[in-house]
Amino acid sequence: MFEIKYSDLAGRIGIIHSNHGPIETPAFVPVIHPVRQSISAKKIRSMGFDLVITNAYITMKRYGDKAREKGIHKIINYDGAVMTDSGGYQVLEYGEVDVKPADMTKFETEIMTDFAIPLDQPTGFGMTKKKAAEYVENTLKVCKKTMKQKKDNGQIWIGPIQGGEHSGLVTRSTKSLVKMKFPMLALGSPVEFMEAYEYKLLAEMIITAKKQIPSSIPLHLFGAGHPLTIPLAVALGCDTFDSASYILYAKHDRIITEDGTRRLDELEYFPFDCEISQKFTPREIRGLKKEKRTDLIALFNLYAIKYEVNKVKQAIREGRLWEYVIKKARAHPKLFETIQVLTENSKGFIDTTPKFKEKAIFLFSPEDQFRPEILSFHRYVRNFKSKKKIAVITRDTNQKPAYVSNEYHSLRKNFKNPDLIQFCNYNQFLGIIPIEIADVFPASHYVMARDDFSPKDFPMFEETWKKFFAKNNFDTVYLSKNDPFIQHFKKLVPKKIKKKSIR
Repeated sequence: MFEIKYSDLAGRIGIIHSNHGPIETPAFVPVIHPVRQSISAKKIRSMGFDLVITNAYITMKRYGDKAREKGIHKIINYDGAVMTDSGGYQVLEYGEVDVKPADMTKFETEIMTDFAIPLDQPTGFGMTKKKAAEYVENTLKVCKKTMKQKKDNGQIWIGPIQGGEHSGLVTRSTKSLVKMKFPMLALGSPVEFMEAYEYKLLAEMIITAKKQIPSSIPLHLFGAGHPLTIPLAVALGCDTFDSASYILYAKHDRIITEDGTRRLDELEYFPFDCEISQKFTPREIRGLKKEKRTDLIALFNLYAIKYEVNKVKQAIREGRLWEYVIKKARAHPKLFETIQVLTENSKGFIDTTPKFKEKAIFLFSPEDQFRPEILSFHRYVRNFKSKKKIAVITRDTNQKPAYVSNEYHSLRKNFKNPDLIQFCNYNQFLGIIPIEIADVFPASHYVMARDDFSPKDFPMFEETWKKFFAKNNFDTVYLSKNDPFIQHFKKLVPKKIKKKSIR
């Protein structure tokens, strides 16, 4: 059902195969109202969206047997893949719906939606652990019955993960759904997290769920399709994500941009080019009647989201998803807090981040020492074993790899028997770089900001430094005399090793 073509961090470009064709991920899934559509389904399809989501509960109440006869695709006039929300949003908003879970499962089967969701009980944000646990158990019971009731007709049933900010409940929910053999999962209740600007909690919730999900199972994120959060969600492992934000913001004359939202009356220029900005200026749209204005803004917002998804995909292809997410996180202080989640969990991205990339990685500030590529190199060095007794450690060379540089060849001339010496370079991010592996990615494939970095900001360097000297049996080490950074670590060299200076 799901094939992965490219990956970077936990983000992947993949293909989900459905009854109505392939869907390339990461994919934004526009919300389409089954009764009132501001942008026609045909228009959404022509824009390149191969999957939309609509509401099965509203469809049942509005169309009933007509929907059963015609199918959901004809009801909403859409010839691509369709996902249906069973009414969980209504449960979250109003507390309950007047339909039984088994009846909803039967209805979603009858209308032949491509991606179906059992009638879950969302936990939302701010719910007590006791109450949330009750909702999780209710949802799991429904999901278990649904998997027994479903038919083998090509429909993809999605297991809804609940638990909110209670990580133990998220873990239990995810494990149980995987055990039930749902081919796809969805993480519930992010909307309330984002409305409260709790981006860090949202990131932690995604990480908690992803740790329990096999790579073969795609993950959907309910209600989180804003350009601000899309890069982070993808980097943490979300493959699809839906939202009605494009129309909801439009109703209030709000324009979606790559780093937030703007009121229409604040804009003199549109932030990017599309069919709307080519025909209208913000001033001209402000002069239109409400309905027409809303439709045009909604369409612009949809282009803005599509534009963001394409940028994220390109970042994955180029191996620059880390840089892009860090850059994006600086758009809002609360989003900036998610960098901590990224760095604390970056070890989990090592296996899904390419071992070699065609482009050099960019290193800006201390959080970049936790990039998966950097962590992989640190692991390599911590296991490096030299038979030599003398080590020389100097700052990394400008020319890469170091062994072809003039600096390296000049340094060798300072020693009578250079072949008996373990030459190493270093930089603050990669730590120690033995000359023998100076061409191993990313040791010769990085561009680093020139800054007077503080040694205390680089715990990875310190850990590698300690393990490197513990692993090897040097009796003498030469360190750069006028290098404050390396001199800081001089005191961590074992006492039994002689310390000498080199210019």
